This record gives sequence, structure tokens and C-alpha cells, in this order.
Amino acid sequence: MPTIPAKHRVSPSALQAIRVRGARTHNLVSVDLDLPRHKLIVFCGVSGSGKTSMALDTLYAEGQRRYIESFSAYTRQFLAQLDKPDADSIDGIPPAVAVTHRNTSRSNRATIGTTTEVADHLRLLFARVGTVICPECDCEVRSDSVDSIVDQLQRFPTGTRAMVGFAETVPEENKIAGWLAQFTEAGYVRGVWQNQTVTVSITPELARDLHSGEPFIPLIDRVIIGQTSRERVAESVETALLTGNGACVVLTNKRCQEPLPYLEIHTKPNQPGEMVPDTLLLHVFSRHVRCPSCHREFAEPQPDLFHFNSPLGACPTCEGFGSVVETDMNLVIPDRTKSLRDGAVAPWNTPAYAHELEELLALAADYHLPVDVPFEQLTPEQVRLVIEGIPVRKFGGLNGFFRWLERRKYKMHLRVFLSRWRTYRVCPDCHGTRLNPEALAVQVAHQNFANVCAMKVDDSLRFFDRLATSGATGSASESTGTASGTLNPAPMLTEHQRQIARIPLDQIRHRLRYLVDVGVGYLSLDRRLRTLSDGEAQRVAMTATLGSNLVDMLYVLDEPSVGLHPADVPRLTQAISRLRDRGNTVIAVEHEEQIIRAADQVVEFGPGAGIEGGRVTFQGTPQEMERTEGNRTGDWLAGRRMLAHSGTRRTPTHGRVTLIGARANNLQNLTVDFPLGLLCLVTGVSGAGKSSLVRHTLYPALASRLNKSNDAGCRIQRAGKVNQQSAISNQQFSAPSPKPPAPNPSPTEILGGGQLEDVVFVDQTPIGRSPRSNPVTYIKAFDPIRTLFADQPEAKSRGFTASHFSFNVAGGRCEACQGAGYLQVDMQFMADIFMRCPECGGRRYRREVLDVKYRGRDIAEILDLTALEAFRFFRGQKKLQARLKSLLDVGLDYLRLGQPANTLSGGEAQRLKLAEQLAVRRHGRTLFLLDEPTTGLHFSDIVKLVDCFDALIEVGHSIIVVEHNLQLMRVADWIIDLGPGAADEGGRVVTQGTPEEVAKCEESATGRALAT
Repeated sequence: MPTIPAKHRVSPSALQAIRVRGARTHNLVSVDLDLPRHKLIVFCGVSGSGKTSMALDTLYAEGQRRYIESFSAYTRQFLAQLDKPDADSIDGIPPAVAVTHRNTSRSNRATIGTTTEVADHLRLLFARVGTVICPECDCEVRSDSVDSIVDQLQRFPTGTRAMVGFAETVPEENKIAGWLAQFTEAGYVRGVWQNQTVTVSITPELARDLHSGEPFIPLIDRVIIGQTSRERVAESVETALLTGNGACVVLTNKRCQEPLPYLEIHTKPNQPGEMVPDTLLLHVFSRHVRCPSCHREFAEPQPDLFHFNSPLGACPTCEGFGSVVETDMNLVIPDRTKSLRDGAVAPWNTPAYAHELEELLALAADYHLPVDVPFEQLTPEQVRLVIEGIPVRKFGGLNGFFRWLERRKYKMHLRVFLSRWRTYRVCPDCHGTRLNPEALAVQVAHQNFANVCAMKVDDSLRFFDRLATSGATGSASESTGTASGTLNPAPMLTEHQRQIARIPLDQIRHRLRYLVDVGVGYLSLDRRLRTLSDGEAQRVAMTATLGSNLVDMLYVLDEPSVGLHPADVPRLTQAISRLRDRGNTVIAVEHEEQIIRAADQVVEFGPGAGIEGGRVTFQGTPQEMERTEGNRTGDWLAGRRMLAHSGTRRTPTHGRVTLIGARANNLQNLTVDFPLGLLCLVTGVSGAGKSSLVRHTLYPALASRLNKSNDAGCRIQRAGKVNQQSAISNQQFSAPSPKPPAPNPSPTEILGGGQLEDVVFVDQTPIGRSPRSNPVTYIKAFDPIRTLFADQPEAKSRGFTASHFSFNVAGGRCEACQGAGYLQVDMQFMADIFMRCPECGGRRYRREVLDVKYRGRDIAEILDLTALEAFRFFRGQKKLQARLKSLLDVGLDYLRLGQPANTLSGGEAQRLKLAEQLAVRRHGRTLFLLDEPTTGLHFSDIVKLVDCFDALIEVGHSIIVVEHNLQLMRVADWIIDLGPGAADEGGRVVTQGTPEEVAKCEESATGRALAT
């Protein structure tokens, strides 16, 4: 048996720690590291120092790899092709779970409720204890069984006479005789017809008196409550249910002690001397969920009924999306002051469809349609001709034109063209709830599924807390918040319902409490995941992971404090600490000072980025780090290094931009002045309305003012008067809504936009989702590099051009992977896997192309250089160096030129976009809007970012930043603070001014943080 080397032997005491030896993943330099288990450990260091390489690409990857080894042979056949973490040995690692910025779904169907699994438990709760309430009659609808019907009959007073039967409808007159014969042959003797008891027999009188469509109740048995045996009653009820297609009718002469739905009928004897009560109470029981009053049937409650991704529960109109796509006349006819001849109909201005306009102009004279007057002056009948067309002349109008496009939308270019004239509208049937009426009829504590999901998480948690305790305390007087803001009493559940609901209620409350703890209690469960910021989305993903109550796990958290205001961080820290206290090991890659100080152990990587990093420069407690000089993080924590303002704040040298009437999301009709020519920050707690103000209001308004496409993916109503004279509306292209549309709010106005030449929005959305996209192509530095290689003598002798050195064009690239360097493997039930190409070894090019070298390096080696190495390597190439320098200016000097874009963090993607903007020479005044650019930045990296901002401002540009970082707040020239709270408690300007002025405002959470 081979001997294990001494340095790889594991002692029993080492099993209490995670033991890494010789880690070399990415830029790690043979790192040896021992991490105690069941502790909170923070990895810190400058960007690119190796933190994520150790946490995610080494520790988590190894834990996940060992987990995959337990899978089936089919899945394991791909395991040999996966890259193992490059390390000599990793011991003592428990099963690993990671929460990163990359595992967030961007599907329209993904919501907070589905991601956190609250919706799954909520569906189970509604299916098991929900009550069906008929929306027409507002009465409870339930399904009955033989036992439940007998139990209800036993509640009648002893001695109550009851007749058990089933309801029938008299058939057509020529079939009545045969219909009565069936009952006679089956042994039925009596029935109830026209409020009288009759003998069921084939008599001419009865057959003559019966009329088609009348109700008729054949009686199966007559029983006396309390005297007739339960078995006989149950047998009669079961026979009635079987014969009556699941429905049973019981007529009694007394009321039940507990109120049951009934129909009172006044009877009369059929024969003289027959003893029949003057009044009978008719009770209808059914195995079907059928309303006893209006006889409307509902689906039996089951979990899939409350799932908008299931055909059982989804609204049939919008198919569970909550919105429908329709043609928007504001896009089809954007300028109604134009005439038809001048091109009022935008889709017909293109050369491909100009013939549609020519047909309309040719027919206009015959139908008295003016084509040289403004479109807004056309009468409703003339507008109808344009929209509906003239079928007798084979002209389909706009409706026919869009129907023609719809039939051919399998073609990509037509699908893109069609999308230009469409917009989303809330579904007119489900009104955005995504569920069908049968699902919405089920209620728990007077709330249906959609109402519960529409509540804020804070209100939802209070609702379920009261629901869970109301049955135990017997208190039904407490109030719960609803989605509409009203307060309704929370009725207690029955003891039976409480036992059924205990497990789903516990799971729901547990996950909701985590959402509150991580600072997103202002969101609602039905909020789409794609509408969240990166920080919000990651904290929601944390809840899905941390809410599972697992123990003895390794949790790897990638910057969990992203998007959090300093006032919100303590709650997140407590949630992470509780995760550790349950017996788990928590590793957080983090730069937030509060979380670093709360850690049991801090590991700093560095000292620099890229090839200058990859080493452990410090390991110990936060207190030891603060006392130890020489480590970057400790110097910032101890105050030995700090980012201080020069002392003189910039003043608005270029005027200001004024936004009037901002109402997006929770904004409360704000009028805000944004000074130009300086560094302006928009701050506030999470959910205060910062993104709504900057991303969803300011940028679209400026983009519209400057006639620029809205590349932030936001919509805003254009400023200016909306023409109300024209009869055109979206409803002319779709079925009308059952409710009148709400009046449009006053449009947002923008003043001062004429002082700007351009506006640029830089967010954290990925620059690409495949390995083919990378930094060097994004900043357009690859073209001059390929030209350099094409000019080499070796390339000219072989006839290579610049295109041969492109991995996106056939010729020089490896055809096995088509220049990607990786092959995508479909793992079916798992996420797709990118494996290194076996032909080129991940180098992307053919061998002949790699033979061409520039200064001793081939094109693949160039792509493997960091930005700093490339800047030094291409000395003398000033234009190329100018583009590479933009990467250095934003702190991305460690980034490799060919690093796949799908491996970049949100903060890196944002800084790469900023670098691309810096590489472009701008002559006019530009306003840069940035969304949390400090994401992923160490204290030292923020200094570089501030220098970059200063350089932009010095040449006349302006910067507005949505930010939470205290360092950046202290060096800002102007702060606009929103709040004071989140959601409904925010949406207004709490204070604005210089950082010193904001720090004096006690109402402001930002001011209190700056004052400490």
C-alpha cells in the first residue's frame, strides 16, 4: 500500500478544520490554509487578489464536486471532463452551498415567492385549509363525503324527520313515461314535485302533469335523526350520491343546530289525510365543489391550482404571465401632428412596407379619407378605416397588417419588427394576479392567494404569525394588514385546520422572517425577480438557501451586503451569525466593515491583484487585524488609511437638471434638482426609491429629451400634452377590459436637459452570457491587436489577415469549439456545463495561427495577459495603450483580456462598461449615471474609482451615482437622500446638500451613518 506523504497526512484534530494545501486556482500561489469549522470567516482583500478563487472556485467547487460524485453513472460520465480545483489536497470540507450574484433567474415567471419556496408551502396551505367562497353569492362552498354528510345530519335535533333523495330534471314530454319507468323498476316509491310528495308510478295523470325542465326529487329513504341507525343513513346517502351524479338532497322538518345552507319550501299533501309538514327545509350536499345558491362549480383545491405555471391554475388569457402583449398605438403613430401622407403610421415608413401606405393613399379619395391633415384631426370613422381597413377592396388596414406579421413571426426579423410596436398591459381578466377565478375563489382568513402574495413581506409575516397563534389563543379580534391597506380580523383556524397547517405555516414564517432579517421586508412575494437590483436578488437567493435549516454545511456567500445601506447591515449580520450558530461554517467574501468586525476570523488575500496577489497576507481575528500594521484591510479598519475630501466641495458649474412629477413605483410626486459638473450621490435605505428615481425616471426622461434610445430597459411616459381627441386606443387591437382604465398620471417633465450632449447609464447587467464575450473585445482593443499580428512577416507569408486572428470568424479559429475555447455540455436536469475544448485546449485557435508571434507571444498568450501586463507589453502602441489604460483607471488591471464575460461579477461588469465609456473621447458634456459602482471594491479600490470620477468631472462631465458606500458619501460634492424608510414609507427627499449638511439631519439614515 503506498505511503501518504507527511504533508498530506490528516490528524484527527485536523478534521475539525478545513485543510487546504497547495491551492493554485487562477492566481493563487500554492496557498496553504487551515479554516476552523463552525465559524464565520470573512475573506477580504483588493479586487482580483484571489478571494473568490479560494472561496468559490476552490472550496465550494470541491464540495460540489464531491456531491456530484454521488449522482448516477450517466451524470458522472461528464465529471472527468470538468476542471477540478487545482490543489494538492483539500480535507475536512463539508457539503457546500454557495450564494452568488450569478445564480439569479431572470425569467418573467420567477418571483420572490417561487425563488424562496414560500409559494410552494403557501400553495399547500391553501389546498389543505383553504375555503372556497363563491364570488357571485359570497357564500362558502365545500365538497361533502358520505361521512361528512352523515355527521352534519347527526347535528339536527333528535326526532327530526328527514327524507334523503337526489335531484333530477324532467326530460322531454315524449320521454317522460320511460323516465318514470326507470324509477319504478329501481324501487323508488315517492318523490317531491311542485312542493308536494307524489307516488312515483307510471300513471297518465302524473305523466300528463309533469313538464319538461321541472325539478323532481326521487326519495330514497325516510329517516328519523337519533332513532335511525347511522349505517342506514350512510347507505341512503351513498346511494343518493351515486345516483345523483355526486349530489344528495335532504329535506328536513327542523333546522340544524349549526347553520347549514337550505332552501325553504312550503309543501301541500298530495292526497287527503296525508301527514306532510307545512314547511320543509331543502339541503343540498355534493361531492363536487358546487355553490348551493347559484350552482356554480369550482375546482377541488389542490396545490397546482394555485400555481401560475400550471394549466390548472394559470389565467387562460395571459397564461400565467400577468400581462398580455398588444399593439401600442402610441408607438404605431408616435406623432399625431403628421398626416397620413407625411408618415403618421410609423411601420409603413419602412421601404419593405411602404406599399401598405400606397394602397391606403390610393383608396383614400373613394372613401373621403383626408391624407394631408394631421392625424389627430381625423374623425373616429376615418380612424376606423385606417385601423380596420376596407375588406371589400382587400385592404386590411393596421389590424390586417399586424395579423399578417403575427402569422409570420417565426422569422426572426419579422418578430423583431413586430416587437417594436408592442407593449405590455396588465391582463384584463386576472388583473395581474396570474391565476384563474377558481384559484382566486379559495381563501384563508378572508384572503385569497393573490392578496397574500401582494402583501409586503413585513405585513405577510404579521398575517401568518397571527394566523398561527389565533387558533391557540382563541383571539379573533386582532387585525392583519392586507394588500389593499385595509384591516380585516384574522379568524382563528379550527383545531383540525391548525394541525394540518402547522408544518406549512412554520416553513412560511421561517422564510419570511429571513427575508425581513436580510432587509427586503418592503418587497412583495409576487415581485418579479428580474425587476430586483443585484443586491436584492442575492438576498432573496440567500433566503432560499439559508431557509432550509441545514446543519454542518459550508455556506459560501459572495458579498451578501451588496445593495444594503449601512443602517440595514446589522440585521444581515445577525442572520449570518444565526446561520453559524446552527452549526454551519460560513465563508463570506466581503468588504463591508460591519461584517468584517463581526467575523470570528478574517483572511486577507493580496497584497495586490492578479499576479501580484494570490497569497494570504493575514489570518486572525478582526481585533488582531486592526492592531497589525502592513495589511491593507487592517490599516483601513484602524483608520491608518482613509479616503478624505480635499476640503473644498465643487459647486454646480453647469447648472442643474430638474425632474418634476416623479411618480415611478413608490416615488411621491417628487421634484428634484440634480446639480451638474460635480459628483452627486443618491442615497437612502434599501427600497427608498433610488433606482426608481435615477434608473426608471431620470434616465428615460433625459434619453427621450436627447432623442436617445432607452438602453436601460425602462419605460416612461413622454413629457408633453397627451392628445385626448383621437379615438385611438390599445383596446382597438384587443378585447376591451372589463374595468375602465385608470386615468394616466401627469407625465414626468425634465428641465435643463438641453445643457447636456449625452447621457450614459452604466449598470451591473452582464456584458455577455457566454465564454465568447470578453473584456478585450468589449473595449474594442482587439481590433488593433489583430492588425498587429496580421502585419507580422509570418502572417503575411501564410496569407493570414486580421480576420484569421478573430475567434468569432471561421478561418483561424478552432472549429471544434468555434473559437469559444469551451464546449457546452447539456446536463439535462442540471445547469449546462462549459468544459475546456479537447482540440485546442481552450486556446481558441488553430495551430497554424498560433505559430504567428508578436514579441515572442502568440495571440492566445496575449488573451491570457492581464490588463496591466498587456499595457506594459504593448509599449509604443499609443492608441492601443489608451484603450487598455481605461481598464487600469477603473481598477480592472488584474482582469485578463480573454476572461469569459460570464465569469465577471456585477461590479466588474459595471466597471468594464465604465472603462468602455472612458475609452471613447467625448467632446460635449455628458451625464454619467451609475448604479452602485463600488460593488466588489475594497477600500483601496474605491480610491481609484474616485480618481476616475475626478478625471471625468475635470473635463466637464457630470456624474450621478446611486450608492451606499460611506467612503464615497464622504467625498461626494452633493447628496440627495431618499427615505426615510422603504416602500410606502419612502419615496420622498429627506434631505439634500453637502455630506456635512446631510450628517446634521437626524431623520436621515444616511445622515446618522455619516455622523458616526
